[in-house]
Amino acid sequence: MAILQTMWQKISGKASDSETTQIEPPLSELNKALASLSAISLSTTQPDQYLLLRRLHAQRQLIEVKINGNSQSYQTLIMAIDIDRGLLWLDDLFPSQRQLKVGDNITLRHHRNGEQLCFSSPIVAWGDSFGANGLAILLPEGLSYQPRRQHLRCDLSQNLSLTVKIRPVGHEPSYGNLQDLSLGGLGLRVAGNLLGQLRHGALLPVCELSLSDELLIRCSARVRAFSITRAPHRCTLISAEFVDISVERHHQLQQFLYKTIHSNSQSPSQQILSQQFDQPELNLRTA
Repeated sequence: MAILQTMWQKISGKASDSETTQIEPPLSELNKALASLSAISLSTTQPDQYLLLRRLHAQRQLIEVKINGNSQSYQTLIMAIDIDRGLLWLDDLFPSQRQLKVGDNITLRHHRNGEQLCFSSPIVAWGDSFGANGLAILLPEGLSYQPRRQHLRCDLSQNLSLTVKIRPVGHEPSYGNLQDLSLGGLGLRVAGNLLGQLRHGALLPVCELSLSDELLIRCSARVRAFSITRAPHRCTLISAEFVDISVERHHQLQQFLYKTIHSNSQSPSQQILSQQFDQPELNLRTA
Protein backbone atom coordinates (compact mmCIF):
# COMPACT_ATOMS: atom_id res chain seq x y z
CA MET A 1 0.00 0.00 0.00
CA ALA A 2 2.87 2.37 0.79
CA ILE A 3 4.26 1.89 -2.72
CA LEU A 4 0.91 2.78 -4.30
CA GLN A 5 0.54 5.86 -2.06
CA THR A 6 4.01 7.04 -3.00
CA MET A 7 3.33 6.60 -6.75
CA TRP A 8 0.04 8.51 -6.41
CA GLN A 9 1.77 11.34 -4.55
CA LYS A 10 4.40 11.61 -7.28
CA ILE A 11 1.79 11.72 -10.03
CA SER A 12 -0.52 14.20 -8.24
CA GLY A 13 2.33 16.39 -7.00
CA LYS A 14 1.17 16.27 -3.37
CA ALA A 15 4.56 15.24 -2.04
CA SER A 16 7.85 17.04 -2.26
CA ASP A 17 10.82 15.53 -4.01
CA SER A 18 12.58 15.02 -0.68
CA GLU A 19 9.63 13.20 0.82
CA THR A 20 9.32 11.01 -2.22
CA THR A 21 12.97 10.11 -2.14
CA GLN A 22 12.77 9.16 1.54
CA ILE A 23 9.87 6.70 1.24
CA GLU A 24 10.48 5.34 -2.29
CA PRO A 25 11.59 1.69 -2.13
CA PRO A 26 14.84 0.59 -3.76
CA LEU A 27 14.59 -0.01 -7.49
CA SER A 28 15.66 -3.65 -7.08
CA GLU A 29 12.76 -4.37 -4.73
CA LEU A 30 10.30 -2.80 -7.12
CA ASN A 31 11.64 -4.89 -10.00
CA LYS A 32 11.28 -8.01 -7.88
CA ALA A 33 7.70 -7.14 -7.06
CA LEU A 34 6.87 -6.54 -10.73
CA ALA A 35 8.56 -9.80 -11.70
CA SER A 36 6.49 -11.67 -9.12
CA LEU A 37 3.28 -10.13 -10.43
CA SER A 38 4.25 -11.04 -14.00
CA ALA A 39 4.97 -14.62 -12.98
CA ILE A 40 1.60 -14.91 -11.25
CA SER A 41 -0.17 -13.44 -14.29
CA LEU A 42 1.54 -15.82 -16.70
CA SER A 43 0.85 -18.87 -14.55
CA THR A 44 -2.87 -18.07 -14.40
CA THR A 45 -3.37 -17.10 -18.04
CA GLN A 46 -1.12 -19.47 -20.03
CA PRO A 47 -2.75 -22.84 -20.88
CA ASP A 48 -0.99 -26.07 -19.99
CA GLN A 49 0.49 -27.19 -23.32
CA TYR A 50 0.77 -30.75 -22.00
CA LEU A 51 -2.78 -30.96 -20.62
CA LEU A 52 -3.83 -33.49 -23.27
CA LEU A 53 -0.89 -35.74 -22.40
CA ARG A 54 -1.66 -35.38 -18.69
CA ARG A 55 -5.22 -36.55 -19.32
CA LEU A 56 -4.06 -39.56 -21.32
CA HIS A 57 -1.65 -40.38 -18.51
CA ALA A 58 -4.24 -40.01 -15.76
CA GLN A 59 -6.84 -42.07 -17.65
CA ARG A 60 -4.35 -44.79 -18.60
CA GLN A 61 -5.37 -44.50 -22.24
CA LEU A 62 -3.84 -46.85 -24.81
CA ILE A 63 -1.90 -45.03 -27.52
CA GLU A 64 -1.19 -46.38 -31.01
CA VAL A 65 2.46 -46.37 -32.08
CA LYS A 66 3.73 -46.64 -35.65
CA ILE A 67 7.38 -47.19 -36.51
CA ASN A 68 8.57 -45.41 -39.64
CA GLY A 69 8.85 -47.88 -42.50
CA ASN A 70 6.83 -50.54 -40.66
CA SER A 71 3.16 -51.16 -41.40
CA GLN A 72 2.50 -52.89 -38.06
CA SER A 73 0.82 -51.00 -35.22
CA TYR A 74 1.89 -51.17 -31.58
CA GLN A 75 0.35 -49.97 -28.32
CA THR A 76 1.76 -48.22 -25.30
CA LEU A 77 0.87 -46.13 -22.22
CA ILE A 78 2.28 -42.86 -20.93
CA MET A 79 4.33 -43.62 -17.81
CA ALA A 80 5.58 -40.13 -16.92
CA ILE A 81 5.85 -36.58 -18.26
CA ASP A 82 9.25 -35.07 -17.43
CA ILE A 83 8.86 -31.39 -18.29
CA ASP A 84 12.17 -30.35 -16.71
CA ARG A 85 14.12 -32.62 -19.07
CA GLY A 86 11.66 -32.36 -21.96
CA LEU A 87 10.97 -36.08 -22.03
CA LEU A 88 7.88 -38.26 -22.39
CA TRP A 89 8.30 -41.72 -20.87
CA LEU A 90 6.34 -44.56 -22.51
CA ASP A 91 5.70 -48.12 -21.45
CA ASP A 92 7.18 -51.03 -23.42
CA LEU A 93 5.55 -51.43 -26.82
CA PHE A 94 3.05 -54.24 -27.31
CA PRO A 95 3.64 -56.48 -29.13
CA SER A 96 7.34 -56.30 -28.31
CA GLN A 97 9.87 -55.49 -31.03
CA ARG A 98 13.64 -55.49 -31.43
CA GLN A 99 14.34 -53.15 -34.32
CA LEU A 100 14.17 -49.72 -32.66
CA LYS A 101 17.25 -47.83 -31.52
CA VAL A 102 18.03 -44.41 -30.06
CA GLY A 103 17.45 -41.72 -32.68
CA ASP A 104 14.63 -43.53 -34.50
CA ASN A 105 11.36 -41.64 -34.96
CA ILE A 106 8.05 -43.11 -33.87
CA THR A 107 4.53 -41.76 -34.47
CA LEU A 108 1.92 -41.74 -31.71
CA ARG A 109 -1.85 -41.52 -32.30
CA HIS A 110 -4.86 -41.37 -30.03
CA HIS A 111 -8.42 -41.35 -31.40
CA ARG A 112 -11.31 -39.53 -29.72
CA ASN A 113 -14.81 -38.99 -31.13
CA GLY A 114 -13.76 -38.86 -34.77
CA GLU A 115 -10.64 -36.81 -34.03
CA GLN A 116 -7.06 -37.83 -33.51
CA LEU A 117 -4.03 -36.60 -31.62
CA CYS A 118 -0.96 -37.38 -33.73
CA PHE A 119 2.70 -36.48 -33.39
CA SER A 120 6.15 -37.90 -34.17
CA SER A 121 9.21 -37.78 -31.95
CA PRO A 122 12.66 -39.43 -31.74
CA ILE A 123 13.67 -41.98 -29.14
CA VAL A 124 16.29 -40.53 -26.79
CA ALA A 125 16.69 -43.23 -24.08
CA TRP A 126 15.74 -46.75 -23.04
CA GLY A 127 14.35 -47.45 -19.61
CA ASP A 128 16.56 -50.48 -19.01
CA SER A 129 19.56 -48.14 -18.91
CA PHE A 130 18.05 -46.70 -15.70
CA GLY A 131 16.67 -49.91 -14.25
CA ALA A 132 13.13 -49.26 -15.53
CA ASN A 133 10.79 -50.34 -18.31
CA GLY A 134 9.84 -48.50 -21.48
CA LEU A 135 11.49 -45.75 -23.47
CA ALA A 136 11.75 -41.98 -23.53
CA ILE A 137 10.99 -39.63 -26.43
CA LEU A 138 11.21 -35.86 -26.73
CA LEU A 139 8.15 -33.97 -25.55
CA PRO A 140 6.20 -32.57 -28.53
CA GLU A 141 4.90 -29.02 -28.83
CA GLY A 142 1.56 -27.59 -29.93
CA LEU A 143 -0.58 -30.68 -29.39
CA SER A 144 -4.24 -30.67 -30.41
CA TYR A 145 -6.89 -33.08 -31.66
CA GLN A 146 -7.59 -32.76 -35.39
CA PRO A 147 -10.26 -34.29 -37.66
CA ARG A 148 -9.12 -37.75 -38.71
CA ARG A 149 -9.76 -37.03 -42.38
CA GLN A 150 -7.26 -34.41 -43.50
CA HIS A 151 -8.09 -34.66 -47.21
CA LEU A 152 -11.41 -33.99 -48.91
CA ARG A 153 -12.22 -36.67 -51.44
CA CYS A 154 -13.02 -36.30 -55.11
CA ASP A 155 -16.13 -38.22 -56.18
CA LEU A 156 -15.29 -40.47 -59.17
CA SER A 157 -18.14 -42.97 -58.84
CA GLN A 158 -19.57 -42.03 -62.25
CA ASN A 159 -16.39 -43.09 -64.04
CA LEU A 160 -16.99 -46.83 -64.33
CA SER A 161 -13.73 -47.38 -66.24
CA LEU A 162 -11.64 -46.72 -63.12
CA THR A 163 -11.11 -50.04 -61.36
CA VAL A 164 -9.09 -50.87 -58.26
CA LYS A 165 -7.29 -54.11 -57.52
CA ILE A 166 -6.80 -55.08 -53.88
CA ARG A 167 -5.61 -58.23 -52.19
CA PRO A 168 -6.23 -58.92 -48.49
CA VAL A 169 -3.63 -61.02 -46.73
CA GLY A 170 -4.26 -64.73 -47.36
CA HIS A 171 -6.88 -64.17 -50.06
CA GLU A 172 -7.10 -63.87 -53.82
CA PRO A 173 -7.17 -60.41 -55.45
CA SER A 174 -10.49 -58.62 -55.77
CA TYR A 175 -11.50 -55.92 -58.25
CA GLY A 176 -13.87 -53.05 -57.67
CA ASN A 177 -15.01 -49.71 -59.03
CA LEU A 178 -13.34 -46.57 -57.72
CA GLN A 179 -15.80 -44.43 -55.74
CA ASP A 180 -13.69 -41.57 -54.45
CA LEU A 181 -10.06 -40.56 -54.28
CA SER A 182 -7.86 -38.26 -52.21
CA LEU A 183 -4.17 -37.71 -51.61
CA GLY A 184 -4.38 -40.01 -48.61
CA GLY A 185 -6.51 -42.90 -49.85
CA LEU A 186 -9.51 -44.13 -51.79
CA GLY A 187 -12.92 -45.72 -51.59
CA LEU A 188 -14.06 -48.61 -53.79
CA ARG A 189 -17.09 -50.81 -54.37
CA VAL A 190 -16.49 -54.57 -54.78
CA ALA A 191 -19.26 -56.91 -55.89
CA GLY A 192 -20.20 -59.56 -53.34
CA ASN A 193 -19.57 -59.95 -49.64
CA LEU A 194 -15.95 -59.51 -48.53
CA LEU A 195 -16.62 -59.04 -44.82
CA GLY A 196 -14.90 -62.31 -43.98
CA GLN A 197 -11.68 -61.07 -45.59
CA LEU A 198 -11.50 -57.65 -43.96
CA ARG A 199 -10.86 -56.16 -40.54
CA HIS A 200 -10.27 -52.61 -39.41
CA GLY A 201 -6.60 -51.62 -39.70
CA ALA A 202 -5.68 -54.70 -41.74
CA LEU A 203 -2.94 -54.34 -44.33
CA LEU A 204 -3.74 -54.81 -48.02
CA PRO A 205 -0.37 -55.81 -49.54
CA VAL A 206 -1.69 -55.02 -53.01
CA CYS A 207 -3.55 -51.85 -54.01
CA GLU A 208 -3.42 -50.95 -57.69
CA LEU A 209 -5.22 -48.22 -59.59
CA SER A 210 -4.62 -46.97 -63.12
CA LEU A 211 -5.80 -43.38 -63.50
CA SER A 212 -4.22 -42.78 -66.91
CA ASP A 213 -1.60 -44.18 -69.25
CA GLU A 214 1.04 -42.25 -67.30
CA LEU A 215 -0.30 -42.68 -63.78
CA LEU A 216 -0.40 -46.15 -62.24
CA ILE A 217 -0.64 -46.27 -58.46
CA ARG A 218 0.80 -49.48 -57.03
CA CYS A 219 1.30 -49.58 -53.27
CA SER A 220 0.09 -51.13 -50.03
CA ALA A 221 -2.99 -49.84 -48.25
CA ARG A 222 -4.67 -50.13 -44.87
CA VAL A 223 -8.37 -50.82 -44.33
CA ARG A 224 -10.03 -47.92 -42.52
CA ALA A 225 -13.73 -48.76 -42.96
CA PHE A 226 -15.95 -51.31 -44.73
CA SER A 227 -19.63 -52.16 -44.95
CA ILE A 228 -22.20 -54.08 -46.98
CA THR A 229 -24.74 -52.39 -49.22
CA ARG A 230 -27.60 -53.99 -51.16
CA ALA A 231 -28.44 -51.14 -53.52
CA PRO A 232 -28.53 -51.57 -56.45
CA HIS A 233 -27.00 -54.99 -55.72
CA ARG A 234 -25.07 -56.57 -52.89
CA CYS A 235 -21.49 -55.32 -52.71
CA THR A 236 -18.81 -54.32 -50.20
CA LEU A 237 -17.81 -50.68 -49.73
CA ILE A 238 -14.19 -50.31 -48.62
CA SER A 239 -12.26 -47.23 -47.52
CA ALA A 240 -8.48 -47.62 -47.54
CA GLU A 241 -5.49 -45.45 -46.69
CA PHE A 242 -2.32 -45.44 -48.81
CA VAL A 243 0.61 -46.81 -46.81
CA ASP A 244 3.80 -46.58 -48.87
CA ILE A 245 2.94 -44.51 -51.93
CA SER A 246 6.09 -43.00 -53.43
CA VAL A 247 6.81 -39.28 -53.43
CA GLU A 248 6.71 -39.23 -57.24
CA ARG A 249 3.30 -40.92 -57.37
CA HIS A 250 2.02 -38.57 -54.68
CA HIS A 251 2.93 -35.53 -56.78
CA GLN A 252 1.35 -37.10 -59.87
CA LEU A 253 -1.81 -37.90 -57.90
CA GLN A 254 -1.98 -34.32 -56.67
CA GLN A 255 -1.80 -33.03 -60.26
CA PHE A 256 -4.45 -35.52 -61.38
CA LEU A 257 -6.89 -34.44 -58.68
CA TYR A 258 -6.22 -30.78 -59.35
CA LYS A 259 -6.95 -31.19 -63.08
CA THR A 260 -10.03 -33.31 -62.40
CA ILE A 261 -11.50 -30.73 -60.07
CA HIS A 262 -10.88 -27.78 -62.36
CA SER A 263 -12.20 -29.60 -65.42
CA ASN A 264 -15.60 -29.98 -63.75
CA SER A 265 -18.08 -27.28 -62.89
CA GLN A 266 -17.17 -25.52 -59.67
CA SER A 267 -19.75 -26.65 -57.15
CA PRO A 268 -19.38 -25.32 -53.56
CA SER A 269 -17.69 -28.53 -52.37
CA GLN A 270 -15.29 -28.47 -55.32
CA GLN A 271 -14.42 -24.84 -54.61
CA ILE A 272 -13.43 -25.82 -51.08
CA LEU A 273 -11.29 -28.65 -52.40
CA SER A 274 -9.69 -26.35 -54.97
CA GLN A 275 -8.72 -23.95 -52.21
CA GLN A 276 -7.12 -26.82 -50.37
CA PHE A 277 -4.90 -27.61 -53.34
CA ASP A 278 -3.81 -24.00 -53.51
CA GLN A 279 -2.12 -24.38 -50.12
CA PRO A 280 1.69 -24.66 -50.31
CA GLU A 281 1.85 -27.87 -48.25
CA LEU A 282 -0.52 -30.77 -47.74
CA ASN A 283 -0.72 -33.05 -44.75
CA LEU A 284 -0.35 -36.76 -45.60
CA ARG A 285 -1.13 -38.24 -42.22
CA THR A 286 -4.57 -39.70 -42.84
CA ALA A 287 -6.96 -40.47 -45.64
